[in-house]
Amino acid sequence: MKNMGNYSPEETISQFIKAAERAKMYCFYIKTKLDKDGCFCSAEGTLSEVDEITFKHIEDEENIRYFTFNINKAREDLYDSFTWLTGNKNYFWAVDIENINHEYEFIFKFVVEYFKENREDYLWFDDADWFYSAADILKLSQMPYNSDWCSKKVV
Repeated sequence: MKNMGNYSPEETISQFIKAAERAKMYCFYIKTKLDKDGCFCSAEGTLSEVDEITFKHIEDEENIRYFTFNINKAREDLYDSFTWLTGNKNYFWAVDIENINHEYEFIFKFVVEYFKENREDYLWFDDADWFYSAADILKLSQMPYNSDWCSKKVV
């Protein structure tokens, strides 16, 4: 979740690319959709352990670690959408991570790098009644890997 007050989808794409680089992952297939006025609507992309050329030529994607993501624009109707969770009216679901394929440790590696530079953001799992702050994620990163981190709050 990101704060709507200082949100830029283009900056979020840049933050994803930088975090992927620090995590030694590849970020590609970034497709941005614009509205008829040329304004940002959404973006999607892939983060993988292999580069784009290798990814394109792999016959069985089940043998590589990757996930996809969607970046959404802030809309007025999303204001106050996570007050029930964060207590702050300005946070909304800016990014969605999909096609996880049970690669939670791989995702955790990326999330740690992302939150090192994005300390005001939160990580929320769909249908959970809890979330992680950047401080929570960074604290978790100092502990032995806990595979339950994505199914229950462990810090």
